[in-house]
Amino acid sequence: MAVVQVPALPAAVAAKALVGQPPPRKLTKEELIRTHKTHLKKQDLSPDEARPVKQPVLSEAYPASTKSIRDVEFMPLSELRVETHHRGRGVIVKVISPPYIGAGAVSIVEDGFGNVDKLAIYNQPDSSILSAVPEGCVVAVKEPYYKHNGAEHDYMICVDHPSDVVLLRFADPLIPEQLRLGPLLKSADEWRAAGDTAFIEKDLPTAVFCYTEALETSEDEKFKAPVFTKRAGTNLLLGRYDAAMADALASRTGGPGDWKAYYNAGRAAYGLCQYAASRTHLEQALELSSGSSSSGSGGIRKEHERCLARLREEEHGDYDFPAMAASLSPTAVHLDRGSFLRRTRVDSSPHHGRGLFATQAIAAGELVFVEKATLMPNQYEPSRASAALYAMTVRQLCDNPSLAQSVLTLYAGDGVAGSRTGAEDTIIDGRPVVDVFLVEGIRTKNCFSAPLSTVEDTRPAAPPGHMAKGLWAHASHMNHSCVPNTMRSFLGDMLVSRATRDIAAGEEVFQQYVPVKSLVNLRNAEYKAGWGFECGCTLCSGERKSPAANLDRRREVLIAVEKACNKRGPGAGDKGIVPNAVIRNIDRLAQKLEDLHEPEVYDGLPRLTLIYPCNWLVGAHRGRKNHAKVLKYGLRVLRNFGFRVPLEEGSAWEPRDMYTRPGDVSLMTIHVVAALRKMAEAHQALGQSVMAARCTEAAEFGFLMVTGFKNDPSIIEP
Repeated sequence: MAVVQVPALPAAVAAKALVGQPPPRKLTKEELIRTHKTHLKKQDLSPDEARPVKQPVLSEAYPASTKSIRDVEFMPLSELRVETHHRGRGVIVKVISPPYIGAGAVSIVEDGFGNVDKLAIYNQPDSSILSAVPEGCVVAVKEPYYKHNGAEHDYMICVDHPSDVVLLRFADPLIPEQLRLGPLLKSADEWRAAGDTAFIEKDLPTAVFCYTEALETSEDEKFKAPVFTKRAGTNLLLGRYDAAMADALASRTGGPGDWKAYYNAGRAAYGLCQYAASRTHLEQALELSSGSSSSGSGGIRKEHERCLARLREEEHGDYDFPAMAASLSPTAVHLDRGSFLRRTRVDSSPHHGRGLFATQAIAAGELVFVEKATLMPNQYEPSRASAALYAMTVRQLCDNPSLAQSVLTLYAGDGVAGSRTGAEDTIIDGRPVVDVFLVEGIRTKNCFSAPLSTVEDTRPAAPPGHMAKGLWAHASHMNHSCVPNTMRSFLGDMLVSRATRDIAAGEEVFQQYVPVKSLVNLRNAEYKAGWGFECGCTLCSGERKSPAANLDRRREVLIAVEKACNKRGPGAGDKGIVPNAVIRNIDRLAQKLEDLHEPEVYDGLPRLTLIYPCNWLVGAHRGRKNHAKVLKYGLRVLRNFGFRVPLEEGSAWEPRDMYTRPGDVSLMTIHVVAALRKMAEAHQALGQSVMAARCTEAAEFGFLMVTGFKNDPSIIEP
C-alpha cells in the first residue's frame, strides 16, 4: 500500500477563487466518459497492481455526516459548488461506467435531471460493493464534498468517509423515476440463486447483496431461514463478524437443525474475541447436534476446545510463550491467543485523562497484562505500515461496528477530538458512522511499532526498522513515564507487558511511548509535538530543577563526549583494542559530564547523559581485558540507569535485588542486560564465579522483562 498525495497544481490554486461558486465550465458527458475509458485501459494493463491508500490529511479534517438519507434535501448535480461541503443536502446518482480502481473507486455518474459528473469513493472495505460500484447501481451521497481535482475543468464528488455514501436497493422509493430500472430480478428465488452463483465465483460482496435482496423480497419465514444461514457463512468469510452473528441467530427455526445457527454464532463471537459468548453459543450447538443426525459435532467440539483455551488465557495468563514464538513467521503473525487483562483496569488518571491501574500487587518481572492486537496488519515495510494500519482500522470499523466503543473513544489529539460529533459509534442508514480523520488521529496517537518478535529483534543481525504498526486498545490507555514501571515486548500481534519493579494494588502503571532521549528538553519537545503533553514523571520533574545554564552546559559536554566516542569506538583498530590515550580522554569527558549533575537533584535519579560514555568505557576496557575496569564502569552504567548499586570497589551486593528495591526510580532497557552480562564475564575471568553466576541470573531476569518471556541473553551480542 502507498499513501496518495496530490501535488498542488496551478489550476488547483486558481480554483480557490471559485470556493462556493459553480464551476465556470464542466466537462461534458462525452468528455468525461472518453477520459474515463483511457484510465480503464491503463487499469486493464496492470490488473494485479497493488491498490494504494489515501490517508487523510488531518489539517483538512471535516466531520462525517450524521444525517440519514431520509433527512437530507436532495439536489441536482448542477447545484454543486466548488470546494464546498453541502451540509443538509445530498445527491442521488446512477453509476454509468465501470469503476476505475486506484486509491478509491472513480465512476461517472448521472442524476435524474441528466446532469453528469465524476464520483470518487474512498476508504470502503473490500467486503463492500461500494469499494468498486458496478455500473447500473444507484447510490445516495449525504452532504457531498465537491472539489477541484487538479486538472483544468476537472471536478468530482469526493467521498472520504465510508458512511457518507449509501447503496440504494433497486426498489427504494428515494430513487427518482428517471433512474429507475426496476428490480433486475423479480423473485426472491432468483436473488437467492444469484447469490449462490456469486458465492461460487468467490464474489462475496455481491453474494451478500443478492442474499439481502432475497430476504427483503420474501415474506416467507421458511424461505428466509436458510438464506440467513448462507449470508451468515458469507459474512464469516468476509470477516464481518457482527453481521454474521446477527444472521446466524436470525436463521433459527426452533428445531434441532439450529445447531448450525449456534455454531456460526459461536464462530462469529470468537472472531470478535468475545470468548464467553462464543462458549455459550458453541455449547448450545453441541447440545443440539448431539441429538441430531448431523455430522457437525466434531467441528463444534474442536471450536469449543479452542474457545476454552482462550478463556483460560484470559483468566490465568497461562501462555506457552516459546511455542508462540516458534509458530511465528512472516506469513503467520496473528496468533490464536486470548488477552490477559484482569490485573489492570482503565480509570481516570491524575496525569492525563485516563490511565491503567493495577487491580492487585504485581511483583517485578511478573505479567502486568498480555493483549492481542485490536488491529494489526501483516505489513512490516516501514513506508507502508502506517497506511496499512489506517486502512485496516477503517475496514474493521465498517465491517464490525462493535469495535467502535474500544477504538473510537481513544485519544485522537486536541484538534481532531474537537470535531467529535458524539455519533461516532452509531448506526445510520444501516452503516456505522466512521470519520476517517478521527480514525487517523487515533492511529497517530495510539499505535505501536512492533517487530515480529522482540527476542529476535535483540539479535545483532535483526533488520533495522522492520516494524509493523498495530493498535492495542487496552495498552493505549497507559500514560507515559520516562522511568516507567512496565516494559512491553511483542510476539506477532501479542503485546506482553511485564513489571520492571514491584507495583502496588491501585498504583497506576506506565510505559515509555518512545525511547527516552538523554536531555530533558529534547525528549519533552518530542512528547509535546507527538502527543501534546510535557512529561511530569519523577525524572523530568527532578531534572527541571537544574539551572538552565547547567542544562545547556551538560548538552555541550554530551555533544563533545558523543563526538569523541564515535570517532573511535570500542572494537576499532587491531583486535578491537582502543589506545589508552583515547580511553583516558573519554574518561576525562565523562567525569566532566558527571560533575555537571547536581547531587541534590540526581540523588536516586537516573543520569541518562552518562550512560553512553560509561557503556563505551565498558566496551573499551573489555577489549583490553581490563576486567576490574569493566566491573567499575558496568556498575556506573547500572547507577546511571537509576539502579541503586555500590560504586566502591569490592562492595558486596546482590545483583538480582536491584530490580526490587522499594522507592527506586530506574529505567530498564536492553543495555542493562548487556552490562550485567559483561560484568558476569569479568567476574568469571577474575575467578569470582559466585558473583559471575549472580550477574548472569540478574541479566536473565532483566532479559525476561525485555523480551516478554524467558530467553538466553547471550543472543544480544555477536
